[in-house]
Amino acid sequence: MSAPLSPNSDFLLSKTDAELLYLVQNPGFYHADLIIRARHELSRRGISVAPPPLAPAAAETAPPSGEAPARNWLAPALGAGLVVAAAALFFWPTAPAKPVAAAKPTPPAPLASVATHQLPAFDSLTTAQLRQMPAALPAAERADTTAQRKFLNLARRFWEAENQSSYLFDQVVAGKTDATFPGQVAITQDKWRRLTTALRYSHRLQPTMLRELAQMRRVAVIRTTTLEAQRGAYEVGAPVLNEYSMLLNDSVLYLRQGLLGVPPARRLTPGTLTKTRVKVAPAVKIQTQLPPTRPGHNPVYVLDGELLASDAQTGEAPSQVQQLAPDDIQRVTVLDGDMAVRAFGPRAHSGAVIVVTKAAAQREQ
Repeated sequence: MSAPLSPNSDFLLSKTDAELLYLVQNPGFYHADLIIRARHELSRRGISVAPPPLAPAAAETAPPSGEAPARNWLAPALGAGLVVAAAALFFWPTAPAKPVAAAKPTPPAPLASVATHQLPAFDSLTTAQLRQMPAALPAAERADTTAQRKFLNLARRFWEAENQSSYLFDQVVAGKTDATFPGQVAITQDKWRRLTTALRYSHRLQPTMLRELAQMRRVAVIRTTTLEAQRGAYEVGAPVLNEYSMLLNDSVLYLRQGLLGVPPARRLTPGTLTKTRVKVAPAVKIQTQLPPTRPGHNPVYVLDGELLASDAQTGEAPSQVQQLAPDDIQRVTVLDGDMAVRAFGPRAHSGAVIVVTKAAAQREQ
């Protein structure tokens, strides 16, 4: 803020009356001291300045004295009307409410009973089988406790799958398969996959242990092939049991005896148990000679486990089979088209001829 002006300043003396009046009448634009000095200068010159006008007072609305104020009757009237309406609603006669009928409870839907046959776990049997296996190992290999532990872990997977497979085969022989059979086969196949997956890795085992694992692989191949064929036969309504599957089962029983330490001389040879089984569907023919060939009929040949194709035009057997002498053949198993397809896939639509030589049969013993 600037310093106040002195009374003897020539600044205001040089201003005209009109300019001084403008300063006084517009105090908002100038300094307060300047306005005061301008008033003094105007007074000295004999010019009176009116004070700034005040805001007009609000007009009073009070009625003239002696008159009663007008009464507002609208609010009391509305209040009385609401009271009357509430009383009318309260005292108005109403009909008694009808009781609502209770809803009848809906009976629960009846549960349909479904016959199921749960797969046994065979825990005690598996434990007993595992106790027998170390006895077949040489003493030097039993001393390798790390290798023996790995070997028995793999053997446990084997026996869990094998015991369930054997149970399912007995159910097939007894004619006790039902709608749960395909699912039971799937569960057992999963157990076999757990074993075969583990066998892909090198576990650094002893030689005898490795030979035992090789026998387990052979059993796994036979069981998974047989189970898949039996499940396919069940789903299409074909006979589930046939002589070929029984021969394969006998081969598994022979290998099982070897894994449990049974000497070869005391083992049952493949085919022995088949002769004592029930009569099966004639989907398999077992003979000692090769079947005749004919054009347009192209079965697949399985020579000692090796899958071979016949000639596409003549249907003749592959050269490896033709070179066999009659005395070299132990047995020939002929599968019809449906059974061959279930066992070996679409390529066997004309059937399958399984040839086992005497040399291969001797190696199995």
